[in-house]
Amino acid sequence: MPHITRTQAPWFLKLSKKEYKWTVKSNPGPHALSKSVPLALILRDYLNFTITLREAKTIISEGKVLVDGIPRKDYRFPVGLMDIVSIPSSNLYYLMVPNRARFMLPMPISEEESKYKLVRIMNKTVVKGGNIQLNLEDGRNILINKEDSSKYPTLSTLKIELPSQNILSTYLMNENMYGIIVGGKNTGVHGKIAKIRKSQYKVRKYSIVSIQRQNELYETNLENVMVIGEEKPEIKVE
Repeated sequence: MPHITRTQAPWFLKLSKKEYKWTVKSNPGPHALSKSVPLALILRDYLNFTITLREAKTIISEGKVLVDGIPRKDYRFPVGLMDIVSIPSSNLYYLMVPNRARFMLPMPISEEESKYKLVRIMNKTVVKGGNIQLNLEDGRNILINKEDSSKYPTLSTLKIELPSQNILSTYLMNENMYGIIVGGKNTGVHGKIAKIRKSQYKVRKYSIVSIQRQNELYETNLENVMVIGEEKPEIKVE
């Protein structure tokens, strides 16, 4: 079903619940329904480039809108955390980042900044031939030699070139790195990772990370934190 009622839509979508009964539903793709925004809604409701859904669908179907450097012609394509949305013909580039209201919003960036992306390593698997496959948060996979596996621990962040996926840098989940909270009540808070208290069991769920933002300390579980730089963020976060 290509549409859902607005009352059934994910709560974080930037929509008026009273204007229309129906809204666009994300297609299956690199991000889950509960963590993505359909591409057409970004053009119409977030960036206000179009007034109607029909206009947004026309622009998208013409291949004018790119996500992570690839033209996407599906108006229901799911756009999620740290995705790069660009319209090169209009010299417009945006990065999807969470804010303190727990919404994902397009942040204006430069053309140069649109040429790379930060993405977390969620897990690793061994593939045929003994090499290692890095399974990234946005659904993409990158193959590496098994000898290099230790360089890319899970929940570390890769800076990759778009659209080639060449790895430019790696940011490890360590204390004193710069992180942003991407889930939970403190979503959008970013700052220095002051402390990581790892649990012996269910490490992601029960390990606690403390983020220092100015003079305040925010805590969340390990899986809600994404490293986005060393002493400062590699991306615009506000």
